Amino acid sequence: MDLIRRQTSSYRQGLVLGLTMAEIMLLLVFCMLIAVAVVLTSQRAKLDDTLKRMKRLETAAAADRAVLDTLRRNATLAEAIDRTRASASPREIDEFWRKLVESNNVVTKIEHEGISLQALAQNTDSAERLRALMRNGIDPDRLVRGAALASQIDAAVAAHNTKLSADQIVALLDKSLTAAKAPVSGDGGHHWPPIINLSEADGYFFDTGSAVLTPNFVAELRGAVADRLLKIAASFDVDVIEVIGHTDEQPVNNQASNLDRGLAAVTLGGSGVDTLHWSDNAGLGLARALAVVKLLSFDPRLRSFRILPLSAAQLIGIDGRLTHWDGHGDVRERRRIEIRMRKSV
Repeated sequence: MDLIRRQTSSYRQGLVLGLTMAEIMLLLVFCMLIAVAVVLTSQRAKLDDTLKRMKRLETAAAADRAVLDTLRRNATLAEAIDRTRASASPREIDEFWRKLVESNNVVTKIEHEGISLQALAQNTDSAERLRALMRNGIDPDRLVRGAALASQIDAAVAAHNTKLSADQIVALLDKSLTAAKAPVSGDGGHHWPPIINLSEADGYFFDTGSAVLTPNFVAELRGAVADRLLKIAASFDVDVIEVIGHTDEQPVNNQASNLDRGLAAVTLGGSGVDTLHWSDNAGLGLARALAVVKLLSFDPRLRSFRILPLSAAQLIGIDGRLTHWDGHGDVRERRRIEIRMRKSV
């Protein structure tokens, strides 16, 4: 027993925290390996970041080399760069690069608009001739108008599919010059064709709730109105006639409307306007406009025009402003027709 106690005591003397020396050494080696792995991981991350930055620098350097190669191929630009580089003034260098960047932005914008650098280079002579014309007092706007006029004549010749005579070309020129000489409006805007108003003020109006044209109204439309439309068309080069029907603010007697079903037959010529029924002032205004459109469409002089019916109902007063909704009575001046002309798109 004494021998066993001595051996046990001797074994306990070689323990540290319950571990043998060999176990402690193994634990220390393991901790050192963990520390080395942490350090290596950190260094690897730094190395990867350095490699990425070097890659970006190499890409930027390659781009710079491409720019330099491009600059070297341009003798004039290379010479300008050499002169600027030789300058000792930082302000001159900054100014040169500022102009270079601005020029690059201008070129990029021009290319974005669809104009290639090759086309610009090929047209430098044309630009120089234009500057020479400007120095001699030639207005560029006149050149643009002349080009537009030439294009218009070419389009007219193509539309006729024949060779126009000298007299026909002169007529086209006179027509364009007449439109060009037309005075602009007082606010500096475009001068539009005048509006033709036919109302009680002229002795022409519709009966309450009716779209029937009186004999005097018919005679005016076939005579003076058609003549005036032709004169306006010749002066302003317009080919669309818009007829707007107006009403007063009297409510329309309730009745079933057949406009959705009947308008096709009326506009195609199979039925008359008297076959239409409406249930509101918008429909009544449209019926009045359609009655005038059908009458004007029978005039052979107006067959080349687009004649369109529109309705303003009771929304626009005789002063051209929106209705104030304060005139519910019988107002004959508001039961009128307006005729406008414009150029087709």
